[in-house]
Amino acid sequence: MGLPSNYLTKKPYKGINLWVLLSYGHQYPYYLTFKQAKSMGGKIQKGAKAIPICYWNFVFRDKKTGKVIPERLIGMYVLKQVCRSGFLREFKVFPIEQIEGIDWELPEVSKNVQFKVNEHCQRVYDEMFRAPELVHTGSIACYRTDIDQIRMPERNLFPSSEAYFGVLYHELIHSTGHASRLDRIGVSDPQQFASDEYSFEELIAEMGAGYLNNYTGILDKNLLDNSAAYIQNWLHALRNDKHLLMEAASKAQKAVDYIMNECPF
Repeated sequence: MGLPSNYLTKKPYKGINLWVLLSYGHQYPYYLTFKQAKSMGGKIQKGAKAIPICYWNFVFRDKKTGKVIPERLIGMYVLKQVCRSGFLREFKVFPIEQIEGIDWELPEVSKNVQFKVNEHCQRVYDEMFRAPELVHTGSIACYRTDIDQIRMPERNLFPSSEAYFGVLYHELIHSTGHASRLDRIGVSDPQQFASDEYSFEELIAEMGAGYLNNYTGILDKNLLDNSAAYIQNWLHALRNDKHLLMEAASKAQKAVDYIMNECPF
């Protein structure tokens, strides 16, 4: 039924929050804070447990006065006059299945959705701004940064369309790190296999692919389990550093935003 989203604002959760909410496997991918549920006349079920999610942003201040500068006015200041600091806030949400007293209006799932999956999946690549070249050859999928090219085995070598696009999206996320795009270390400056930088880039690619899988409606249990195992493998290589997991989720989100910029379906 789509990405985990706030039921009231309809905005999908991003970054690490997406993966946190996906891991719970709730019946419906919609959530509300306690205050939002109350404002709609709802009541949290007895025994329900809130899920913590985080909101990360920056605040800009005038170095001389200390006053906050609205982001829309930043361009009016000399760079040396501005200081930037980050802040992290925690919110707690509940899945709508644990909230009573609200008549939920949920989108209907079309019987023809499956027939449109391949079309939607292909559009992610087709409508990406300055997408890398895609060629089908050989038996191994990879992204070559030196020639900005994704190489994929022929589709009939994959057990399903979902498996094909899951791999394509992984390589597509890698391609956003090219020097002409987001210029990410690990892609623009290739690293030795299993190094920290290499492992970190693999985390980014798989988390970004997971987002695209879910966005296009192909993230079934098999793909989700495979992604989770792949992510855990590389996270283990990074000594299970949870801070790196959050940073990888943030960079994966930027990669997805880059890819989806011209793909408004």
